Amino acid sequence: MKRITAASLIALGALSLTACNDAPHLINHGPDSITVSGSGDISAQPDIFRVVATASEQGDDIAAMKSRVDDTVADMLDLADDLDIEEKQVRASDLRVQPQWQYQPERKLIGHQVSRDVTFRANGLDTYTQLLDGLAKQGLRDIRPAGIEVSNADELANQALEKAVADARQRASIIAEAADRELGKAIQIQAQDFQPPQPVMMMARSEKSGNADSYRPGETDITARVQITFELD
Repeated sequence: MKRITAASLIALGALSLTACNDAPHLINHGPDSITVSGSGDISAQPDIFRVVATASEQGDDIAAMKSRVDDTVADMLDLADDLDIEEKQVRASDLRVQPQWQYQPERKLIGHQVSRDVTFRANGLDTYTQLLDGLAKQGLRDIRPAGIEVSNADELANQALEKAVADARQRASIIAEAADRELGKAIQIQAQDFQPPQPVMMMARSEKSGNADSYRPGETDITARVQITFELD
């Protein structure tokens, strides 16, 4: 009796396995869809300019050099006040003291360099050029641009995003029409982050120092990119 039961179970198992193997695989297909990318560009002229100026002294008397550097930084801060640059848009760094070495014919300490950086954020091209002119007249030799900004970048980015969505929809419509289908609703949208390029401030030839006409900030493109999946009816 036990042998018959075991054999029956084996047979039933074989039948069950065969039935499972013979059963069709049911795949749940979603609606037909199409995925496209779109981009939108908005051109803008930078109107905020960042500048870094460094006050530095070299020598042996660290205390005396610190005093001269602090005086130079104070002059730079006074210049910012004269140009109505807000206090929150000016940042003065802490003091740096670095040893200066001579390596030939042998390593030897020959003094120290004491320095401080001042970072300015100037609104408008006129203020920017007056700032550069004032820093140069103070005798500073290390003045360098530190980037540009567009004051209404968020608003322009939203406009670029709208253009990107419209571009994606237009692309999808063209493809759907070519395939004799109707474009349906958007079922998935992905926006891709993008950092706008930083154009370089160019200086034109001019005999007048500090003339705003001698600087060309150029334009920057604020770009948005999206990827959208549409249903096809």
